[in-house]
Amino acid sequence: MKKALKWMFIVLGCVIGVIGFFVIAFIVGMTPDKDEEAKVTAKAEEYLKAEYSDQMEIYDTLYDNMGNFGFEYAAKAANYYNHVSFLVYEDSETGKMVDDYAVSYFEEELQEAIVDDVEKRFRNAGMIVADYKQTAAARKYLGETDLPEIKDLDVAPTLSIWMDRGKEDGDKQKMKEIIDILKKDIHLPQVKVMIHYYAASGDGTISMAYGTKEE
Repeated sequence: MKKALKWMFIVLGCVIGVIGFFVIAFIVGMTPDKDEEAKVTAKAEEYLKAEYSDQMEIYDTLYDNMGNFGFEYAAKAANYYNHVSFLVYEDSETGKMVDDYAVSYFEEELQEAIVDDVEKRFRNAGMIVADYKQTAAARKYLGETDLPEIKDLDVAPTLSIWMDRGKEDGDKQKMKEIIDILKKDIHLPQVKVMIHYYAASGDGTISMAYGTKEE
């Protein structure tokens, strides 16, 4: 009996030790390196001075330990005239500092132009996201603040609507109405709209586009 208890405590101690190890490793992995943060901030400051005038300022850093972006550390910056926030980071392919100011500007413009119409038709919309990151605009306007209007961009952004429910009758008709507004009122030359339903519903995603190969 004593031997059994002894082995039980040994096994329990090992389990607790392993769990503790992984907890500590997780915490360490989630904690950004201060030196790396200082390094990316310094590089970003130098980059912004070279590429932009004084209206850009750094206000924080971003540590991506989950692999969501193509970098590990980035500086968060903003244009204090129009309050558009963006990232400055080192390109993993070229090793040079780049930014996504133009993309962030275009995304904010599209989102502001369509959000009321989306919320009016889809009351269960949990999140509305405009995405220009996968278009040619992501590289074309680096270092520029005098940017064209979104209606003058010959690229196809994606508008994603994340729903807090499953599919309902009438969703496709509402989607067509959003497409019509984007085409006739906002005058986008091309766009793709996607509705992502609540995962537990099993309804997946539906999409609609115009001016693109997917139309």
